[in-house]
Amino acid sequence: MSTLVDQLQAFATNVADGPEWARQLRERGAQAFSVSGLPTSRVEAWKYTPLNRRPIGPVGDSPAVTAGSLPASSKAIAGAVRVVVVDGALAGIEGVLPNGLELVSLEQAIEADDGALAQWLAEPSADGAADALVALNNATLGAGLVLRVASGVDAGRVALEWRGVGGADARLRNSRLCIDLGEGASLSLVESDGGEASAQLDLNIVMQARLAAGARLNHARLQTTQEGTMQVARTHVEQAGQSSYQYDGLDIGAGLARHELIVRLAGEGAKCALNGAYLPRGEAHVDYHLAVEHAAPGCTSEQFFRGVVDDRARAVFSGKVHVAPGADGTEAHQSNANLLLSADAEVDTKPELVIEADEVVASHGATVGQLDDTALFYLRSRGLDEALAREVLIGAFCRAAVDRAGDTAARDLLATELSRYTGVEE
Repeated sequence: MSTLVDQLQAFATNVADGPEWARQLRERGAQAFSVSGLPTSRVEAWKYTPLNRRPIGPVGDSPAVTAGSLPASSKAIAGAVRVVVVDGALAGIEGVLPNGLELVSLEQAIEADDGALAQWLAEPSADGAADALVALNNATLGAGLVLRVASGVDAGRVALEWRGVGGADARLRNSRLCIDLGEGASLSLVESDGGEASAQLDLNIVMQARLAAGARLNHARLQTTQEGTMQVARTHVEQAGQSSYQYDGLDIGAGLARHELIVRLAGEGAKCALNGAYLPRGEAHVDYHLAVEHAAPGCTSEQFFRGVVDDRARAVFSGKVHVAPGADGTEAHQSNANLLLSADAEVDTKPELVIEADEVVASHGATVGQLDDTALFYLRSRGLDEALAREVLIGAFCRAAVDRAGDTAARDLLATELSRYTGVEE
């Protein structure tokens, strides 16, 4: 860990140029991380996913990549503007940005900031041991992008690809993604990673999204990390009244993936839906850590996740809903169902409801079980061999989450990748 701290100090020295507030944010991040270090199992929020025991690649500058050298996409989204991020930094954009959609590198946004961005970037907590990865992200602040949609604009789809430059040496890259939707604006964001093209790349992403009144953000994420790599993403969403945020995830990678989704329903009538399916195999590790804050009356939230865990893989699900005093008329539902396919596989699931308001409709549930023997027998009796019958049941189980995707193109992508992974074509 001391080596990583030394690297952060060297990084801060090398990027001394730029606004004073950015330099101070980097320094505070480096200082906080030097105190906390990587999360251990003693940190409650990281109890089942400690990072201090795994090797972390060195931090450093992201390489310069020209638009002409952008890698080909294997997960093209029809009608979407393609945005490629290589080793954490914006590498290029393919397609025409619609009027009202602004997309710039974080470095450019920092240089042009009038003070508003500085305040926004400093909002995520980075002081405690549970926030060590945010502090680490702050310490190398600079790589990433800022996306703004003007009020009333439907910005269509943006396909965001996280890529690596390849190579045999492991490396850690921190990146920041800032999304600002004006009143009544809408956007569909579809994230994917480079799979094999991102071998040896550890990614630490912090995403911040602000949704003004009536704004709508559909957010899908396809995670296909390679064995031995890590992808940690913390997403902060602040929602004004009548806004809508939907997350749809599919995790089929072989590495370590952790998704933190922190949503605050700050305005009356706001809605959020968090959905996902994860299918770790081998020694893969997937962790979903969700926290939804109902801070205003009349808001609704839903969490719907399905997991299938095989071999020696591990899945962690922690879903919390807090209904604050005064958030009357809240409706909140949680569901997390898991299948264990191996005696060595492991699932840790913890749904949690904290209610401090009146007139609340809420439910939560978590299950861990095995494939239905009756359904398996039925498929075998229809002529399917056991392996195919198992994959059919697994696919159907996970499709319950994938089919909830709020954007049709994202739904098609996730369904296609799920079918490819299970070996059962639609």
